[in-house]
Amino acid sequence: MKTGIYSFIVSFFLLVAFMKRIESTKDVDGMTSSIITPFPEFFFTIFRYSVITSIIAVIIAILYLFSMREND
Repeated sequence: MKTGIYSFIVSFFLLVAFMKRIESTKDVDGMTSSIITPFPEFFFTIFRYSVITSIIAVIIAILYLFSMREND
């Protein structure tokens, strides 16, 4: 349970800190344009990635606990 909560919180804050909201694209002519993601879409994307990360972390923790039980 703690693994899911902690992985969600850590991944959420890391994504907020390091995920870019503004992306630059270069056209064929060499012109650069910026695409700004709106805040609601940005935070829903971060939320989705955090949920996926926490689900993967919980699955890995469950597999690790089952493998430790088999060794005992």
